[in-house]
Amino acid sequence: MNPHVKELLDRSLFEPMRDFKCRRGKRIRSSLLQISYEMAGGIDKVPASVSDAIESLHAGSLVIDDVQDDSRSRRGRVTLHQSIGVPLAINAGNWMYFHALECLSNSPLPDEIRSRLIEAMIHTGRRCHEGQAIDIHARVDQVPVEYWEVTTSSISLMKTGSLVELAVRMGCIAANASDRLLSVLPVLGRRLGIALQMRNDLDELTSIAQLQREDQSEDLIRDDDLRNARMTWPWVWASQYTEHARCREWAMRLDRSSQDRRDVAKELFQLVGDHGDQIIGAVVSEQLRLLAEHVIVRRFLDAIGEILQTIERPSWPVLTHEEIHANQTSEVAR
Repeated sequence: MNPHVKELLDRSLFEPMRDFKCRRGKRIRSSLLQISYEMAGGIDKVPASVSDAIESLHAGSLVIDDVQDDSRSRRGRVTLHQSIGVPLAINAGNWMYFHALECLSNSPLPDEIRSRLIEAMIHTGRRCHEGQAIDIHARVDQVPVEYWEVTTSSISLMKTGSLVELAVRMGCIAANASDRLLSVLPVLGRRLGIALQMRNDLDELTSIAQLQREDQSEDLIRDDDLRNARMTWPWVWASQYTEHARCREWAMRLDRSSQDRRDVAKELFQLVGDHGDQIIGAVVSEQLRLLAEHVIVRRFLDAIGEILQTIERPSWPVLTHEEIHANQTSEVAR
């Protein structure tokens, strides 16, 4: 390649994507990929082509998701489209999808396994985009309250649930797992993906509700869900805890101002914060219990339990409801 052309390609694509992929998140998918590979009889590390493929697919989906949500931050840093512009970010995100498939196509794995991995990734990619379409279109201030739960469940299942399921399924396929494990482990991944989405939704609400903490920077707070009136689990829990008329009133306040959204976040958090943590803990515990019925090797159970602590525990240092109320009173006084 001509040196000048190579430099242009590096600056417009390769360097931004290398920087983006170096941002470390929870790494839940890659960890579950490795453990499912070992549980299925794989030796040592999962093939690099498989782990690179799942990481590239996930990274690409985050870049595109940030563009569609007009997000300001991702993993504590400015989003890619804010850094290099929307056109280049969209191109980079799409490039990551093709790169993921290329990783699998060039894999040294047997043809039959390689074909199954590619098929699984294509199926999941399509399903995630269907879930994303619903997520963008179905605003909480427009969907009737009685449909909040089924809508949110479907979005979580088709997006996060499918991606986590894919990581587990690909680990199993790469190790040529038995039909028994293939009937159990991917389902576990799907349900854990829903729990992960619940945690992400609740963490975002918590971060906004507790913005008054002195050690928090408003620039690093992700308020995409409320700003875009996304269907999230705190809205579902609220609809189960209080009158639908009150829920509708909250939803209609999201378009008024950033302060209105902040107030809604605080009120929602006061109502469902503790309940959400309990629900997430119950989902995680149930999946570990079901897994223990099929996996008897203790170190695998312990390893998965350690991974799931990042889902079960809040990512933010949570204020009590009394502290939230005290801060609200203080703000009114000022």
